[in-house]
Amino acid sequence: MGKGNLKVIVVEAKKLTDVDLFGKSDPYVKLVLGPSKSQSTTIKKGDLNPKYNEEFNFVTEDEKEVKVEVWDRNTIGSDELIGSEVVPLTQVYSDGFLDTWIKIKSSKDKRNHGEVHLTLEFAY
Repeated sequence: MGKGNLKVIVVEAKKLTDVDLFGKSDPYVKLVLGPSKSQSTTIKKGDLNPKYNEEFNFVTEDEKEVKVEVWDRNTIGSDELIGSEVVPLTQVYSDGFLDTWIKIKSSKDKRNHGEVHLTLEFAY
């Protein structure tokens, strides 16, 4: 079903929630595929509507979804999770392509914390 190459382009994000007490969040997007594959975008300092246009390639082994996490980079202490969402790969596997906006939700309050625009391509 899903053994092949998955290309994910993180196009942009918008309306991200500012989780910093002082200043604005410094967001980056982390893509997680299965238990051991992850890649991250660059950090966009002080931008709650960042443009990324960054491409990531994964070799897939029948993974059913990719988890999209948006983090705030902190210079002191641990980075803070702004929100996350799971993108099912069913349509990408069947159509070969998906262009989508996903709503990022916080695990704390389940509210919308912004959106991320992705394009996904799959080839055997």
